[in-house]
Amino acid sequence: MPQIFDFYCTNSDCNFEMPSGWGYYMYAIADDDERVHCPHPGEMRRAREVIGEDASQEEIDRRTGFNTYCFCIHCETQVDLDLDRDEKVCPECRSNAVKTIDELVDEQCPVCEGGTVIAEDTGTIA
Repeated sequence: MPQIFDFYCTNSDCNFEMPSGWGYYMYAIADDDERVHCPHPGEMRRAREVIGEDASQEEIDRRTGFNTYCFCIHCETQVDLDLDRDEKVCPECRSNAVKTIDELVDEQCPVCEGGTVIAEDTGTIA
């Protein structure tokens, strides 16, 4: 069972934070091409609800993926990207100054530049 982390800046005057969790999540692609979050536990159950209960394994493999929490340094927007499918470019401003949550951890905060981004173990497992 994986640990759950809170991701935030150590500077108490800074509001930078990213979603809690593992840094990524599973999604399924609906018929309208929307990526639907498939929360843990029960990811595959939710994926089958989105894709279809009678979907083949090939169809499930084609229509599921993992979005990684990313942050655009240029426009300071949190974005979710599938690093296996998506270009590592901000969908808001088109900048390639995008970092994954893993690339941000233990680095200078991109917002305040006065703190460090940390991954704090919440003590919870999923």
